[in-house]
Amino acid sequence: MRKRPQSLNRRSIQFSRPLARREGDLGLVLSGGGTRAAYQVGVLKALQPYLEKNKKPISIIVGSSIGAINGLVFGSCMKSGLSGSLSQVEEMWRERTFRNTFAGSPSKAFFRAIRVAAIQYMAPGPEASEQAVFDPSPLMQRVDQVIDTHGGLDPESRDPDLHSIAVMTTLEGDQRKPLLFLSSGRPLTHDLMQGASSEIAHVPRLHAKHGFASAALPSVLPPVELDTEKGKVRLVDGGISINVPVDPAARLGAEQVIVVDISGRSWWLDRYNEPHDTRPTWEVPAEEHSFCLRPPDTLVFRNPKGLGPLLQQSVGRSSKKFIAAVGPIWPVFTLLKRKLGEEIAYEVMSYVALDRDYINALIEAGFNDTVALMKRKGALQFEQQQQESYDQWLGGV
Repeated sequence: MRKRPQSLNRRSIQFSRPLARREGDLGLVLSGGGTRAAYQVGVLKALQPYLEKNKKPISIIVGSSIGAINGLVFGSCMKSGLSGSLSQVEEMWRERTFRNTFAGSPSKAFFRAIRVAAIQYMAPGPEASEQAVFDPSPLMQRVDQVIDTHGGLDPESRDPDLHSIAVMTTLEGDQRKPLLFLSSGRPLTHDLMQGASSEIAHVPRLHAKHGFASAALPSVLPPVELDTEKGKVRLVDGGISINVPVDPAARLGAEQVIVVDISGRSWWLDRYNEPHDTRPTWEVPAEEHSFCLRPPDTLVFRNPKGLGPLLQQSVGRSSKKFIAAVGPIWPVFTLLKRKLGEEIAYEVMSYVALDRDYINALIEAGFNDTVALMKRKGALQFEQQQQESYDQWLGGV
């Protein structure tokens, strides 16, 4: 979603004096970024001592693209406590392979990947398409299994502290529009929705299908059809509209927000010497009447460096391991390497690779980067406890 240019180190609105701390809700916002979403697990594990000491529980979760799937799994397990929720999301990522994530013939997916690569070469961007490289039905079933095992995601069944959970999608049609699927025990008033960038589809209970509607990147994953109050709609990746949905979290009542952004957008803009307010032409623009709200207390975590080197270190020494990690799209890597160089090729593959060592490296990087950032901000008063938590996790890898 396009925004007004601003420094990354500045708040959306500047005040002459600090705002008084209010007793609002704590929200969690998870962006899209493909398999790099395992990095979000490491960030949250590093924040676990902070979250457990915080008097405010997470009461709002909003995710976009693969961050929506992480959010659904995390939210459904909150009744098991923070540690149980994180363990379940981590387990889901550590067990990922191409074979248990995607259905269908690898050879057919290979030829679909070649066709999609050719189309993308001629016209880059997530254009509408009936063709998709992958069928994510095995992972969708796995996510629903986790949600159902923990009681579901309707307001009566989930953790009572989690009053709102939502996923951002993009309504496909003549003109793409952002659409937020929301399950909430609190009504959104007309005043709260004034200037909102997205429409709201209220649902009593969220399922894996809503998360995969948010993650349905055109040409890579198939579009998803869902029934709404206005009839059946066709949906694609929420990251095309709002990849970091802070505004919906603010409108739902969050006055403190933790954002975990694994899109890598700033890395790409720096790589090509583009201003940080640059937006791709295919991204859904905000309507003129809309404006974005940002809570007064917003803590953003994002990978400070590219994640391609982690993938290269994990799988780059073995052709067999590399091909297993990137599956049938390995020819795309070869094309990118010849055209743009090895660094760019690995960075692109960092969004799609599935390999145990790579996933572990992502989680570890998310943890270490978060600890380093919090130390710089002077926010960690419990480093020993955090190190013990990390050592326990490392011992299980």
